[in-house]
Amino acid sequence: MALPRLLLTLVASIATVRGDFDLSNPSWNTNRDTFTATLSPSDSSSNPYSPDLTSLSFTLSVASKTISRVKITSPTDSRWEIPESIVSAGDPTPSLSIDDASFTFDYTESPFTFTVKDVDGSIVFDSRAALHFGDQYLELSTSLESDNKLFGLGEKSRSTGSVIPKGSTTTMWARDMAAAEFDTNLYASHPFFVSLSSSGKANGAFLRNSNGMDVMYSEAGDALTFKALGGVIDLFTFTGPKPSDVVKQYQSIIGTPTLQPYWALGFHQCRYGYTNLQEAIDVVQGYADAEIPLDIAWLDIDYMNLWLDFTYDEANFPSVDVKAFVDQLHANNQKFVPIVDPGILAVDPSWDWAQDYDAYHSGLAMDVFVKDITNEKPFMGQVWPGPVHFPDWFHPNATEFWTAQLKNWHDIAEFDGVWVDMNEVSNFCTGQICKNTDPNNCPTHKVDTQTQCCLSCSDVDPNNSLDNPSFLIGNDLGINEDKNPSPIDTKTIPASAKHYGDLNEYDVHNLHGTMEAKVTSDAMHSIRGTRSFVLSRSSFPGHGNHASHWTGDNAATWDDLKMSIVTVNDFALFGISMVGADICGFIGDSNEELCARWIQVGAFHPFSRNHNTFGAAPQEFYRWDSVAESARRALGLRYQILPFMYTLMWKAHVDGDAVSNYLWSVFPEDEATHGVDEQFMLGDSILISPVLQDQARDVDAYFPAGKWYNLFTLESFESAGEVVNLATELEEANAHLRGGKVLPMASTGGLTTVDVQNDDFSLVVALPSESDAEGLSEGELFVDDGESIEVTSFLHMVYSATSTSLTSKAVENSFDASNAVLTVKVLGVTAKVQSATIQVEGGEKRSVDLVQEDEVLTLDLADVGVGVKDEFVLTWM
Repeated sequence: MALPRLLLTLVASIATVRGDFDLSNPSWNTNRDTFTATLSPSDSSSNPYSPDLTSLSFTLSVASKTISRVKITSPTDSRWEIPESIVSAGDPTPSLSIDDASFTFDYTESPFTFTVKDVDGSIVFDSRAALHFGDQYLELSTSLESDNKLFGLGEKSRSTGSVIPKGSTTTMWARDMAAAEFDTNLYASHPFFVSLSSSGKANGAFLRNSNGMDVMYSEAGDALTFKALGGVIDLFTFTGPKPSDVVKQYQSIIGTPTLQPYWALGFHQCRYGYTNLQEAIDVVQGYADAEIPLDIAWLDIDYMNLWLDFTYDEANFPSVDVKAFVDQLHANNQKFVPIVDPGILAVDPSWDWAQDYDAYHSGLAMDVFVKDITNEKPFMGQVWPGPVHFPDWFHPNATEFWTAQLKNWHDIAEFDGVWVDMNEVSNFCTGQICKNTDPNNCPTHKVDTQTQCCLSCSDVDPNNSLDNPSFLIGNDLGINEDKNPSPIDTKTIPASAKHYGDLNEYDVHNLHGTMEAKVTSDAMHSIRGTRSFVLSRSSFPGHGNHASHWTGDNAATWDDLKMSIVTVNDFALFGISMVGADICGFIGDSNEELCARWIQVGAFHPFSRNHNTFGAAPQEFYRWDSVAESARRALGLRYQILPFMYTLMWKAHVDGDAVSNYLWSVFPEDEATHGVDEQFMLGDSILISPVLQDQARDVDAYFPAGKWYNLFTLESFESAGEVVNLATELEEANAHLRGGKVLPMASTGGLTTVDVQNDDFSLVVALPSESDAEGLSEGELFVDDGESIEVTSFLHMVYSATSTSLTSKAVENSFDASNAVLTVKVLGVTAKVQSATIQVEGGEKRSVDLVQEDEVLTLDLADVGVGVKDEFVLTWM
C-alpha cells in the first residue's frame, strides 16, 4: 500500500516586516576585489523574532570571474561559522577585480540593499525584499525573474516534481523521515538553487549556513527568502550562464565529488531482514545462477549482535562464517559492504552481556561522545541497540576512536566499504536529558518494540532558547495533520546538546552526516590503503568530497519510482555524483511489473542497488523470470558502458561535471526540456526514457532535436525536438545515444566489474545529423587501476570522428593499459563503404575488415592489434 501523500503549501509571503539597515563607511580595496562597509539597523528596523544586532560588517568579494561572495556578520560578537575544514569556501584570497568580473555589484546606502547582476543585466541576487540579522533569526531575500523556474533546495521528495513550486517552503533540518513521505524535510540540507530562464540562461546561489532554516518561494515567483535560525550570512552567487556552468561554479566552492572505486559502479544487492547468513549466501548464488551481474553483497543490521556496532550475531551470523563468506566473495571478484549506525550502546553496570563492549568503554575513555545540556555527561539517546551515546565528530579524538573500531572489526572480516545510516542523527526519544531507569527492560531486544522510547526523558531547562527558538522552522510539516511544525529536537539530539569546543547542536546539527562520512572515509583510507566507498543517508554541501548517497527509505510504488529520477538528479546539482535509489522500493511489497520497470531506471543511475525492508516480500531480480530478463538486459548494457560511466565519474571529480543530468541541464535552450522529470541523461550523451506506468507497454518520450540511436538495436531516427512514442515490452529498457558522440564500451561486459576492467574495448561512433554544421562526433575515455587514492598514473584518450574517419589521441598515457580495441561501430553511415584502413602512430597503414548492414558500419580491428592506449587514424570510404 502506498504511503499517504501530503503536499506542503505554506504561503511564502515576502511582504512581512521589513528589516531596514543603513550602510556607512563603504570602501573598495586597492585591487577592487573586495568591498567592505558597516551596517546599522535603521530606526524603522523591526526583527519579529530576534532583535537585530546593532552593528554588522558587510563584505563583497570577487571569488572568481563568475562568483561573488557576500558575507554579513558581527564584527564584535563571536558567532558560529562553518569551519572551512568541514565545508570548503573556495579560494580564500580573491585576486580578480570587479571590473574584470562577469557580474556587477550595486548597492544603496539608506535603506541598504545590494544587487548582483550578470553582464546582460539579469538579476542574480537582489536583496531589496528584506534583511534581518538577529542572534537567532537571519532573513535574507532576493528578487527573482518571475518567469524563471527554480531547481534544487533539498532534501525533499517533491510530489510536484523537479521544479520548485511557487508558494512553497523548503525546510532544512536533517531528520529521520522516510523519503516515501513527500513534501517534507528529509535527511539532508542543501541551501543551493539554480534559476533557469525560458531561453536557457541560468544562474544560482548558495547560502553557506548550517543552521536550521526555511527557504520560502513567493506565490508570484518573484522572490525567494532564506530564514535561518542563526550563524552568519555567507552567500555565494553564480552567474552561469549555462546550468552546467552554475553547477561547476558551485562545486568550485564546496569541492568536487571524490572519485569512486571502479567496483562501486557495479550492481549492489541488499535487504533488511535476512534471518541468517545462509540467506545472504543463497542470494549471491541466486544471482550467479540467473547470470545477472552482481558486484557487491550487503548486510543490514541483521548481522549485528543485538544491534551493536562492530559485532556479529554469533548464532545466526557467526563471525568465522562471515569471514569465509567475504573471502569467497573476494575470490569471485566481488565485494562486501556492511552497515554501521552512529549510536554506541550505553552499557549499564547490571548488564553482564555487554560489559566487554569496547566501543563504549573506549569512547568514554577518549571522551568522544556528545554531551548533554549540562556539558558534563554524555547525552543519552536511543536507537537500534537501545540506550546509546553518539560520537562527537568535532572532538579531536573522534577520528582515532572511529578508525580503531573500524579496524578491529575489519580484522574479523575484510569489508570493502561502509554504509553509515541513521546519521541525521536519528534518536527514538525526545528530551534534553534521558536516563535508563529500567535497565531490565530497556532495551527490549525485540524488533517490534525496539524503536519505542524506553528511556526516562525530561527537560531541565524547558525555556532554553536553543531548543525553543522564537522562529519555528517548518520541521515535520507535510506529515502532521494539524500542520503545526514539530520542535527541532523531535526524534534527534536536542539543540542544547554540547559538542567539543563549546559548540551547540543547534548550530552543527545539519553537519552530522557529512562529518561522520568524512571521518569514515578517512578511516577506510587508513585501514585499506585504497580508495574508500562510503554510503551515507544524511548529507550537506561538500558531502560528495567524501562519500556517496542513496535517497533513503522510499516505498514500492510507482510514484516513488518516478521520484527516484528527480531526487538523483537533484543530488547531481548538489555535487554528489554517486547517488541512487533503492531499486524496486524499500517499504512494502514490490511486484513483478514494478520491479521489472525499476531496474530499467536504476541500472543507469550512478549507484545501483536493490534493497528492501524487514517483513517485505523478497524482491531479488531472479524471483521472477521477466524481472530477471529485464535485469540481464538493463544491467548488461550498464556493464558494457561502465568505461563511459567511469569516465563520467572522473570528469565529475576533476571538473565538476554531472554524471546523471536533467534534460534541461544538457539542452537548456530547448524550453520543452524544462519540465521533463521522467527521463534523464547520462552525461550529455545517453538518454534514458523509462516506462513509469503500471501495465504500460509504451512510453511517450521527448527527444531534443538531433539524431538518436537505440543502444540495444542501433536503429536511428531524426528528431525535430518532439515527443516520440516508444514501444517497450516489460523486459525492455530505452537507452538512446545522441548523435555527435563517440562512446567507449566494453566489448562483452560481464558479471563483475573485474570482468569489465579486463575486457577489450569497442568504440561506437554516433554520427550527427547531416544538417549538423560541424559534422563531428567526439568522446573520451579515462582508465586507471580503479582503486588508488591518489591518481598519478592514468590513461586519457580523446576521440574525434567525421563521416569518414576516427582519430584517437592520448592526452595522458602514464597507465599501462593492455586492453585492445576490437571493433569500431559507426552508426548513421548512409553511403556504401568499399574499404577501410587504419594507421597506428609509428606504424604502417593497414587494411581493416568491415561489415555494413543498413546504416551500421562495423570495423574489425582484432587482427590489426590496436591497443586502447594507441593513437591512430581510422578511415573508411
